[in-house]
Formats: sequence, C-alpha cells, structure tokens
Amino acid sequence: MADKRPADSYERVLGALHDVSNALTVLLGWVGEARAASSRGESAEDALQMIDRRARVARDLARRAIGVRTNDAEAEQPIDVVVDESVAALELEAQRAGVTILVLPAARAVTARIAAAGDVSQILTNLLLNALAYAPRGTSVRLRVAQSAVDVTVDVEDQGPGVDPARVASIFQGDSTREGGAGVGLRHARAVARGAGGDLALLPTAQGNGACFRLSWRRAGTSVPPPPMSSPRPQLLAGTRILVLEDDADVATLLETALVARGAHVTLAKNAEELAVAARSRHDAALIDLSPIAHDIDGAIASLRAGSPDVKLVVISGSAVGIPDALASSRVRWVRKPFEVSEVVAALTEANDH
Repeated sequence: MADKRPADSYERVLGALHDVSNALTVLLGWVGEARAASSRGESAEDALQMIDRRARVARDLARRAIGVRTNDAEAEQPIDVVVDESVAALELEAQRAGVTILVLPAARAVTARIAAAGDVSQILTNLLLNALAYAPRGTSVRLRVAQSAVDVTVDVEDQGPGVDPARVASIFQGDSTREGGAGVGLRHARAVARGAGGDLALLPTAQGNGACFRLSWRRAGTSVPPPPMSSPRPQLLAGTRILVLEDDADVATLLETALVARGAHVTLAKNAEELAVAARSRHDAALIDLSPIAHDIDGAIASLRAGSPDVKLVVISGSAVGIPDALASSRVRWVRKPFEVSEVVAALTEANDH
C-alpha cells in the first residue's frame, strides 16, 4: 500500500524545517562566496542573485509550513530548467566536497513542463546534498532525466558506499546513518512526491557501487490520482482539557496541532501572567515549560492547582537535572526537550491512567 500523504501538521512542519535548513545551507554558502568576491575586488552580482533566489525559496517554504499559498512553489516550469537551477545552487557545496555534479547530455532533450516546480527543486536539493555527503572526493554525482507521456523521472546517482540492502525500506521511514542526520529528508521527500501523484524510490545497484534515487513527477496537465484515504488519528486524548505553557511559539503550535488531532481541547499560555488567567478554568492536564515561570515555579503551580486541584502535570524541559524538588510527586511526569510528540502523548495518557 502506498504511503499516506502527511496530513499531520507536525510532520508537515518537520519536513518544511528540513527543507528550510537545506535552503539556508545553500544560501549561506553563497553569502560566503559574495564576501570572498568582494574581498578580491570582483563583482559579487552572480552570488547576490543566487542569494536572493534561495532566500525567497526559504521564505516560501516557511510560509507554506504555516498554510500560506505561494505562487512560486506551485508554478509550472520545464524540468530541464528546474534541474539546472538546482545544480547551479549547489555549485559551492560540490566544490567544498570535491565532487562534480554532472547532468548527462540526454537530459537536455527533456523539456516537459512540471507543476509545483518548487517542490521538485527541494526534493532534488535534498537528494543532491545527500549524494555530496556520501560521494568520495574526486568522484561525480550524475543526473539522468527522462520523460514519458505522463511523467518525468530524474535519477540522482553517486559513487559512494551505497545503501545496505537491509536498510532499503527503512531509509524512507526516518532511518539515517549520516552524521548529524535526523532521518527527515527522504521520508518527507517521498511523502511530497507521492502526494503529488509521483514517487521517490531507491533503484537497485550492486553493493558498494553507490546509490541511485529516482524521482518521478507528473507532467503538467496530466491528472493526478486522488491520494489514498488516510485513517483517522486515534483519539487518545478525546475530551481531555490540556493547558500548554510554552514560550516558544513554534513548539507551542506543534503541541497544539498534535494534541487537537488526538481529540484534546488545548489552551495556550506563554508566560506566568497568561498562565494565571488560563488557570481560572479547569484543566485535566498541563504541559509546563519551566522557563516562563522560573522566577516563581511554586507560585505558578499553586495558581494552576487552585483552579484545577486534580490537574496532571507533565513538565517539558531541557534541564539535565530533571524535575525540581518542588514539583517532585506521583502526579508529575517529565519529558525532556527536544522531544517527540509521541513522548508527550505517552506521558499524558500515562498520567490519565493514574
């Protein structure tokens, strides 16, 4: 069965953050090039134009993550233009890696137009950055482009160690051996491709002879089959009233989205003053970031318990020492930042069982 399109906002934002990180990697590389050109007395105009384009990409990715439609990302473009621009943007990264990116000559004859060119560009950027990370110095990363009546395909092939056969499926499920890798990129890229009626696959290669990923994308004007019906998310927290105290707006948004998707009623507060107001209503559970109330943890918790004597507390904190002594009790759980939403949900459901 095909993977479901990522409907969960947490997954969408996580994937968007990964793409923004890639876009900023490219952008910062060209910032350095512009500075170097200026210091040599050369024109930095080409670098500045690339910086402008990649900054707009990063901005559009961030906007789309919060639900804003962007014309550039959805625009139609010829696939050869998308490939060339993606390769050009990574010129500096390739130079640093000592690797050559080659677009094979046959690709020049493939000019089919594709919709959502911005998505294709980001997937190719992800694939190329991965290839550059694994390709040995002095080797090349090769791109092959082909077309049929309904789609185009782009193969990205490196000469690195390849993928262990035992990991062929898991690399699209968040499994990463890349140093510093979070396992988000390929999972998100495949979900985006399949959601658009295409696919992302790892092609068979002889072990030790590199890796080859194939992106398939529908040609503009061809019908896209409807995405498969997704199963409703289990309502693990149905009817639960949860107060979230969190001063990081991004974290608060992710928690609200994930908890509401599981049936909870969520109230947000970002500081002690907002907590005091929210505490006047009854809550079944509370997710508490300690930093907004660090000056008076006892007082803040007391005000919360005054309105909700039986509230279950889950502390979400990056502290290495755990829950403060003042909060140590059988009714308090602790989830250390950075966390996964599943950890928070597990703590809340465990709390509900006590």
